[in-house]
Amino acid sequence: MPTVILLDVSLSMSRPVPTTDTTETHTRFTLATAAINTFLDYLCIHAKLEYVTLVTFSSVYEVAVPFTREFDNIRVKLPLLDDGDKTCIETALHGVNQLILNEWGYQTPVQIILITDGSSGVGAIGRNRIIQALPLPPTYPGKIHVLPIVSPHDSSLQHAMPLYQKIVDLACNSSNNSNGNITRGAIYSPDQLNVPGVVAAMTRLCEQHYQEFWCTLKCGQLETRVQLFPAPQPASHEGLSASYTLSSQLHVIGFLQQQDLGTPIAISKHLVIPQAQIGSNTTPRENYGSKTPTKEGSSTEGTSTEDDSSDPSKVSNFCVLLHGALKVEGMSAIVQLGSDWWGTLSAWCEVSRARRSCLLLSILRPGASAAPWLGPLDQLGPVEENTTSTDTFPVRSWRSYSGGGSGCAWARPHALLADVQKVLRHARKLPDKTQHLYKELNRLRRAAISLGFAELLTCVGSALERECTALPTSAPPECALQLAHAAAALRDPRTALDIKHTLQPLATNFTVTSMSH
Repeated sequence: MPTVILLDVSLSMSRPVPTTDTTETHTRFTLATAAINTFLDYLCIHAKLEYVTLVTFSSVYEVAVPFTREFDNIRVKLPLLDDGDKTCIETALHGVNQLILNEWGYQTPVQIILITDGSSGVGAIGRNRIIQALPLPPTYPGKIHVLPIVSPHDSSLQHAMPLYQKIVDLACNSSNNSNGNITRGAIYSPDQLNVPGVVAAMTRLCEQHYQEFWCTLKCGQLETRVQLFPAPQPASHEGLSASYTLSSQLHVIGFLQQQDLGTPIAISKHLVIPQAQIGSNTTPRENYGSKTPTKEGSSTEGTSTEDDSSDPSKVSNFCVLLHGALKVEGMSAIVQLGSDWWGTLSAWCEVSRARRSCLLLSILRPGASAAPWLGPLDQLGPVEENTTSTDTFPVRSWRSYSGGGSGCAWARPHALLADVQKVLRHARKLPDKTQHLYKELNRLRRAAISLGFAELLTCVGSALERECTALPTSAPPECALQLAHAAAALRDPRTALDIKHTLQPLATNFTVTSMSH
């Protein structure tokens, strides 16, 4: 989860801080520098792989240090920053949004730490204008924390607090946060306007939002202690009322070929770092792909020395074994994360000149239908049990749906539009085209579920409802009943993600009744 340090460099940050100590004077900017150094010190111990950028702002914004893991680059830049003019938070957030979209896209969760002097610089009318101009909620998942460098009893803080609270609230209202897997930001006001007070406020922020997550990775009798980075958040899923929390034990329950697994939707992805490599000078990803050269014909069994035990790269670790096996065999591991919740482990290589590899945990959506083309994940079993079929995994015998139909290929928007229009054409020719309508609906529904495109079914249901209201008065009653039934079936939460379910026409007896009369 990358972090943006958004630092106010307006003239008001240069105001001296009242103190009883006559030997040393501080400004709000020097206190902000102490807070940033505290944050970087915390990351050096608990989150070395975090990407951090420093963005300064006044009436304009500037990317002082691009995203980096070299935290010393930020420390060196802090004393060299120039003063600006006035505080303009909305302009700064516009720049941050553009920076994040260019660097990370729409899917990566981001944290923003806003450090300012605790004064909005305007009255109530100006504050409302700023709130209306804020580019929030963002189009990416994220949260904003505010650290005002001001005394808690200062009247300017009381006037600015509604603005800061609105910024925090709006940042968590993004549509990408609808899964509920990202906690909210907060305002961290120092108890005292001095270095210890500001450092304590930043420490509270770090302990709440940059905690390490440790768990045990198990596969049969093999297990190891690992850290997941970034720390996973509790998750929920649309249509499921329960909230899911990652277990302290992750169980590898099986393996699949990459081409069989495909690319199921992941709500978050995390590096898996072995405990033996935490604290070593070499990053885990470098150790995964490293090999210790030995002389030809020599044996290393039973000849370990004290130097070997002190070197993390020479200590046997289950993660290294699993990473090598998955990489060589071209497979992924299915991992049980908790009750009715699964993920996948795969060997991943960083796209950079270093080409370092690591284990990557992809956390799937809660529920057994996270990968519909595999069927229910809680019913997967060993391939040896499938002795009667010659098909490769996954078994496709249950896919013989009534209605059949060819698959959907939506490489371009017009192909999707053509399939939807075909459904609507059949809907306008009811009741003669009832069977054709449900055949096309089942074909469209299977493709949408396979691609994780559940929103399409909601839109098609709405279109069928509009067709129902637009029926002429001379239309048979069966037309309205079939359209309403099809729209409701597409939105039924009990079968919304069940790819094996087949929509059936509503049984009516209008024809029988008319014949009897």
